[in-house]
Amino acid sequence: MSRPIRLRRSILSVPANREKMIRKAEALPADFIMLDLEDSVPVHEKEAARVRVAAALREALWQGKVRACRINGMDTPFAYRDIIDVVEAAGDCLDVIVVPKVNDASEIQAIDYVLSQIEMRMGFSRHIGLEASIETAEGMLRVEQIAFSSRRLEALVFGIADYSAALSMSSKGVSGHGDSEAFYPGDRWHFPLSRMALAAKAAGLAAVDAPYGNYRDMAGLRTSCVRSAGLGFDGKWAIHPDQLAIINEVFTPAEEDVKRAELILKAYEEAQAKGQGSFSLDGKMVDAASVRIAQRISSQWRAITGKST
Repeated sequence: MSRPIRLRRSILSVPANREKMIRKAEALPADFIMLDLEDSVPVHEKEAARVRVAAALREALWQGKVRACRINGMDTPFAYRDIIDVVEAAGDCLDVIVVPKVNDASEIQAIDYVLSQIEMRMGFSRHIGLEASIETAEGMLRVEQIAFSSRRLEALVFGIADYSAALSMSSKGVSGHGDSEAFYPGDRWHFPLSRMALAAKAAGLAAVDAPYGNYRDMAGLRTSCVRSAGLGFDGKWAIHPDQLAIINEVFTPAEEDVKRAELILKAYEEAQAKGQGSFSLDGKMVDAASVRIAQRISSQWRAITGKST
């Protein structure tokens, strides 16, 4: 089972019990729409929300967006019905299932087995991907094992609010990114972000950052995006449509970087054809790491534009 390449600059979370918000999401410039069955849906609305998710997956015009659903946690009485009801009804229109509060690799493996059975029974021609949300102390402690748990797994997601609660971290402002850092001498999210990104990249997965809580603070959002992009993250969750433009901008390669990447790859192909193990460009030696970075930038650009420069 090979992992598909999906664009994950911006991930918009949409409550599955809010019909108007689901319909509005169809036209928003998010790469990835996540219909949420977990925290945003009250217990008494869970069953009806599953029906609404299946209908939206089948009926909405998603215009090339990644179609995802976040189920409830595996330690709840709702997760198994989320999987069965949504996948049996609309699994052929579903790209990814997001699994919240993953504590152990066995949770991802269990969902993998169930999905395989449903796909065989329903005759689906393609496999549904998985994302694991790392938002507990146990999950961060075992993030390496989780990252290598299944070939279905496509990304790790940082769940900042529950992570901070799990560690009893004090808060002086809004939840998660955007919380005041004045009382802490440094970036207290640097360690978990770095550790999660390392595990994701080692396993060949995408890394997705948590949302920025203060959706009116665009300068703070940009700073948060730049920091996580600098650590190797591929995108960021959004909690408000107004955040999408900045997130997409920061996680889109700059034009000069794209052009440089294409020049490196062209020179690399020419060197390979000549049997050369190393080569130079503009008087500078190009190493294997530079080639890998160029390949990543070029692949992302093609995913964004549908073509290369």
